[in-house]
Amino acid sequence: MKTIKCFLTFTFVVLCFSCNNTTKEAGTTIGSLYISDATPVPGDSLHISYKTKANEKDLSAFYYYTVGYKQYPVDINLTKVDSLYKASIMIPDSAIAVAFNFKNKKEFDTNNDKGYLLPLTNANGDTLAGAIASLANFKLRMGSNLGLDVNKKAIFKEMSSDILSHKNIQKEWDAVFPRTFIAENKVEAEKYIKERIASYTENYNLTEQDYRNLNALYQTLGDKNKVDSLQLVMIDKFPTGINAQQKAWTNFYKEPDYDKQKQLFADFKEQFGDKSKIKDYMVSRLANKAIENGNKDEYLQLMAQVSDKNMLAGTYNSLAWNYAEKGENLDFAAEISKKSLDEIKKALNNTEVKPTYSTTSQFINNMTSTYNMYADTYALIKFKQGEIKEAIKYQKEAIADGKDPELNERYIMFLNEDKQYKTILKDASNFIKDGNTTAQINNYYKNAYVIENGSEDGFTENLQALEEVGYQKLVVKTKEEMINKKPKNFKLKNLKGETVELTALKGKTVVLDFWATWCGPCKASFPGMQKAVDKYKNNENVVFLFVDTMESGDYDTRSKLAGDFIKNNNYTFNVVVDNPVKEGGREYKVASNFEVTGIPTKVIIGPDGNIKFVSVGYSGSADKLVKELSLKIDLLNS
Repeated sequence: MKTIKCFLTFTFVVLCFSCNNTTKEAGTTIGSLYISDATPVPGDSLHISYKTKANEKDLSAFYYYTVGYKQYPVDINLTKVDSLYKASIMIPDSAIAVAFNFKNKKEFDTNNDKGYLLPLTNANGDTLAGAIASLANFKLRMGSNLGLDVNKKAIFKEMSSDILSHKNIQKEWDAVFPRTFIAENKVEAEKYIKERIASYTENYNLTEQDYRNLNALYQTLGDKNKVDSLQLVMIDKFPTGINAQQKAWTNFYKEPDYDKQKQLFADFKEQFGDKSKIKDYMVSRLANKAIENGNKDEYLQLMAQVSDKNMLAGTYNSLAWNYAEKGENLDFAAEISKKSLDEIKKALNNTEVKPTYSTTSQFINNMTSTYNMYADTYALIKFKQGEIKEAIKYQKEAIADGKDPELNERYIMFLNEDKQYKTILKDASNFIKDGNTTAQINNYYKNAYVIENGSEDGFTENLQALEEVGYQKLVVKTKEEMINKKPKNFKLKNLKGETVELTALKGKTVVLDFWATWCGPCKASFPGMQKAVDKYKNNENVVFLFVDTMESGDYDTRSKLAGDFIKNNNYTFNVVVDNPVKEGGREYKVASNFEVTGIPTKVIIGPDGNIKFVSVGYSGSADKLVKELSLKIDLLNS
């Protein structure tokens, strides 16, 4: 490693001070980041210094090291030294590039949209083959999530130049690059793909991965006959390989008879062993059928065979929550719900089970959030079993920092049932002051106020004062989330066949809700969105557009799916239908232009025509959704 060589050189200079021709390595500065070595090689240790005005408690950092087209995140443990934040990192030997990320609260430092990207070099200081392509792929896959400028044409140029110039790395990119290439330049891509196919067909000793690469190349060309033929070849040549497992899964999935499915599962384990992820899918499916048949013992026996403990915990929690909501099988629900909590606790104490796409701190945060969610399930079960104090104990864990109004409401409900009115006055007032309340929490608060004070005297003024504090906190938080980014224009047809153009709406506040008929959270958010639409229906300066995207089928099919759903549910939404970049492809024009990678995503554009707010997902609370949307709209219109 270079660091060891440097140390040896320094030692030699001390011993022989007449040798003065050693070269001191120079660092490099990228934006606010200083890196101790401008040309690091894999395996190096690096010292970094980061300059920012962010508070230590608000600042977090991690880096991705890239290997080919894959990325792996690692935490950076920053220490404040005078006005700088410093850290040391060890670059893995397998890495070819590094991407640093610094986050102040929820906002990434994008270095003027360029990021903090560093290709690695060889011992001579030459950039490693594939490093630029790896960083380009990183920007394509991760850039929009990290706030980077994702200029697809420029990024593709970087990627293609690197890959086309280095034949020795083309094989490792065959599963990814040709798909990107053909979307940019069909004629040249087809020539390249045929050359890559030839490089495989001339070789008689192909590995399973070679065959999978070849299969991906034929898929990119759209050669279904070759794809189908290769599938059979792979299953024949590699009877315990991935394709053989997938074929076994397909047969299992299609089999309607439970006993025959059990036999297929037994055959699968005998042929492929217990390590396959598909085994876990099979056993979970069998367990669900056991429950449908009312066989709880068989369900538990089957679930005990699941290797992926996070999947095990999630499956337990889903079934337990279903029973909790219905108030059915509560003893069994409590048993499996407790199992789910125990499994998550084990995971929290064993970060070795961390997935490769998370840093250690991200994994711990995710597992903690998961535990809180599962604790909410267990608390509700205990409540319905009449074990109120146990319910309160676990619901207090579930609410964590109290930011989820729905969880807060259940906690206050349990306290109310236990007649803990003093605690309600204290905790509910905090929820209200933080803006994380519901109408029902306010009702419980009023009830506790009357019981503790003997009358309603002063309650209205008290509540108004708390709500004002909550509102002002929400205003500050919302202003911090505001951005200013120019959107790309679009022209889309709505369900009436009318063309809607974004630029024609300048001067108005425009709420874009990206959704699809297959998206559960999207549809779950719609009752709240209808309330928001109704609230502003007479305000000509506010426009809601529901962008149906990522929907399968041709335009007529997509329009009918969206239209039927809206009509059948009596929503009064103005729906516009997004179009794929390429017919039959997975990438959609408007969603892509707005960097939408998951739905539901809501984008709010201000009267100046620029994007002001972006939010992804749905919290589950219609009241919270309407409150947050209303505040953003009102701020932009004030």
